Amino acid sequence: MKELKSLIQDLKNKGIINNITNEEKIDSIQFGDGIYVGFDPTALSLHLGNYLQILLLKKFSKIGLKTYGVLGGATGMIGDPSFKNSERKLLDKETLNKNKEQIKLQLQAFGLEVIDNYDFYKNMNILDFLRDVGKCINVNYMMSKESISSRLETGLSFTEFSYTLLQGYDFYQLYDKKNIKIQAGGSDQWGNITTGLEIIRKFKGNNDALGITFNLLVDENGNKFGKTVDGAIWLNKNMTSPFALYQFLINQNDKDVEKLLNWYTFLDNEHIDKIMTYHKKDPKKKLAQKMLALEVCQDIHGKIAAQNAKEITEILFENTKPLNEITMEQLELIINDIPVFDNKGQKTKLIDLLINSKICSSKREARELIQNNAINIDGQIRNDENEEPFPRYFDYKYLLVKKGKRNFYLIKF
Repeated sequence: MKELKSLIQDLKNKGIINNITNEEKIDSIQFGDGIYVGFDPTALSLHLGNYLQILLLKKFSKIGLKTYGVLGGATGMIGDPSFKNSERKLLDKETLNKNKEQIKLQLQAFGLEVIDNYDFYKNMNILDFLRDVGKCINVNYMMSKESISSRLETGLSFTEFSYTLLQGYDFYQLYDKKNIKIQAGGSDQWGNITTGLEIIRKFKGNNDALGITFNLLVDENGNKFGKTVDGAIWLNKNMTSPFALYQFLINQNDKDVEKLLNWYTFLDNEHIDKIMTYHKKDPKKKLAQKMLALEVCQDIHGKIAAQNAKEITEILFENTKPLNEITMEQLELIINDIPVFDNKGQKTKLIDLLINSKICSSKREARELIQNNAINIDGQIRNDENEEPFPRYFDYKYLLVKKGKRNFYLIKF
């Protein structure tokens, strides 16, 4: 398949592909064959790391492959040991089912057909599994997998040891029943993917199945991209708002932004080159980061949400409009992303309000900020510590306080 070869070469050039099990088998993949990535329901939402795999599936869809998200209803009950330091805490069934429902909706929203791997096992008892699946793979073969061998010193339960068998059998079921020829995943999934190919070989003999792994995107400290000190950047807008997502992306380093444009957007190489040319002329304008944030936010949350995040960012941090011109609707979009203090309708002197709301830690700090014109309320600098600010905008419910250049707070009345 010429289009598949071209896409894979492009992904290689961008540094996205880590490994392919057998590149000669690419020639046997036909239009309409399937490719899948597995997603275990370990949380109520997928995160930005998962989004990269979804985006790559969408790229495979554009060249004519059928794309599937396999929901780990079964494997999520077990826990993948791959390169984890310790045993994963098992989720109860109620939590697992809630997670499954939400993640299924997310995957479908991206245009993926969703298959729950629990359906492969719900009518199988332990003896059937041991006889039909366990006999396929030698223990020595499993022990040779780095994802398993790396856990032997710290301990590995039989439950997690069996995970690779389940994921491998998933691949066989999908290959046999859905004509899914390719399993893709992060580089930490190499052992699980090759186990699947071995099970397919045992059942089918020579075949045209193959595996593709993608590099894991990490920062200079080795942390996975999309992780912050506050936790993951979620795809669920109620867990990470479009504004928060936009802020995370617009604040990426210059040294990383070209790579992120290549990995996290559908922009072609020529377009990215032009963006970077203009960006390098004046990096302070953050042209590349703005394009990254807009493209990703738009694909995940839609054009309206992305445009709102962009406009709010420009008003807050670039002073394109006075703060009091933020609409109530826009304010509600960021209300969970900045500190909120409930003043309960009381009139309070500015200096006391700054301390009560924990915007300032002392009267000394508050006075210094006021005297240096560093306190802005609803778009106006306030320099009278005895003033009693009261809402005039935002339906007379809030004061929007700006401390310095980048710190914002809401005071509710």
